[in-house]
Amino acid sequence: MPPPSILQLPNADLAAWCTLPHWPPPAWRAVTPLSFAQTWLAQPDAGFRPGRVWLASTPDAFVVLAEMQDTDIMTEGKNHNDPLWDLGDTFEVFLRHTARPDYFEFHVAPNGVTLDLHYPRLHAPRDHGVDQYLLSDPHFSSRAVPEPNLGRWRVAMEIPVGPLVPEEFLRETSLWQFSFSRYDCGPGRAPMVSSTTPHRGAGFHRAEEWLQFRVPAFTAHV
Repeated sequence: MPPPSILQLPNADLAAWCTLPHWPPPAWRAVTPLSFAQTWLAQPDAGFRPGRVWLASTPDAFVVLAEMQDTDIMTEGKNHNDPLWDLGDTFEVFLRHTARPDYFEFHVAPNGVTLDLHYPRLHAPRDHGVDQYLLSDPHFSSRAVPEPNLGRWRVAMEIPVGPLVPEEFLRETSLWQFSFSRYDCGPGRAPMVSSTTPHRGAGFHRAEEWLQFRVPAFTAHV
């Protein structure tokens, strides 16, 4: 089956989207959501909470919406590039242009703290941590909206493509890989992790299993 094509929107409006009581926004209704799962387990963890992710693009960026059910939203993250996965609830994005060896990993916590990583190649070593791959400057903008009264939190992201790959990779339709992951944390229990990728084993960096998407040319770079 060929990779699905993603919808290109005329622009991103994170602030407006985050005010809507129900997702997806009207302009996104043709986008098929991706659901979090734990496909490497025979049965989901007890207490597993679902969530959905929508992916689209604009003429110069990727845009992502994520909505996650959660009854104990929490994070101890305070500063950009804190190890958010060790500090509480975290939404993660992995993305890669399939013609390039490198890939990016972006995190958002419920309080809006973010983390940016850039790996030079697939299976780059992480035995001694990931500090060497941290990006000091944020490569995306985001809004995190915790809504404990509704038992959920939301994330809206805009990821400009110009800083990710050279311009020649943006002028034509191309293939990208994406994976979206989640750490669902709470007091007195281990984190529950899940992914939109049907991983056969634990580990979000299993790039050979990430989903591929056909992405329209980024017309701002044509």
